[in-house]
Amino acid sequence: MRKLLAIVAALFITASLQAQTGSFTERFNTGVDIFNDFVQDSPEGIDFRDINPGFNIYGLYSYQIPKSNFSLAIGLGLGMHNLHSNGLLRDTSNVSYFEPFPDKINGADADYKTNKLQLTYLDIPAEIRFKSKSGIRVALGIKAGYLISAHTKFRGDNPEGGRVIKIKESRLPNLEKWRFGPTFQVGYKWVNFTGFYSLSKIFTEGAGPYIYPISVGISLRPF
Repeated sequence: MRKLLAIVAALFITASLQAQTGSFTERFNTGVDIFNDFVQDSPEGIDFRDINPGFNIYGLYSYQIPKSNFSLAIGLGLGMHNLHSNGLLRDTSNVSYFEPFPDKINGADADYKTNKLQLTYLDIPAEIRFKSKSGIRVALGIKAGYLISAHTKFRGDNPEGGRVIKIKESRLPNLEKWRFGPTFQVGYKWVNFTGFYSLSKIFTEGAGPYIYPISVGISLRPF
């Protein structure tokens, strides 16, 4: 997955450099969002961190509506989310659930350094944009995505007792493959405030926790 992200990033950077030299169509632009996820409807006893950093990288092709400050755009991108919590993801009888990390193990205080669920989506964003001559811009849109990678990562005391362990688990059942929801951006020139409200849940209905993220952050669009 890291290699894929590096390749996509290199392609977007190359496209941006070509656009700067005028050798690439002015209708194509790239962007990077740096955001934080606020997890909604967490199960009882499970606490998600207030800070869950993630990022999007994408390219958009736009069409200017004649004689107006509006344009339409559609593109392709990758979105990565890191959801940190005190819950250990389990699966029993084909139902996924979070089990709270114990406070004590064999009578001793228990602790961990990393415990997260990481999700990566291939996204198709689309939006309608307004851009004033002064550089103020507003964009309303929708984003649909397909889950291409998911895993949990844990590093800390072994809940079963024993030494510190480091585990990465990629066989995660019951995750919803598709996501969608509205997007919003407002800003000045190439720096924007951005938001995404997921209308779909992370787990399939009836087979996992009823949680979903709200993403809020900063978008950098050079063009």
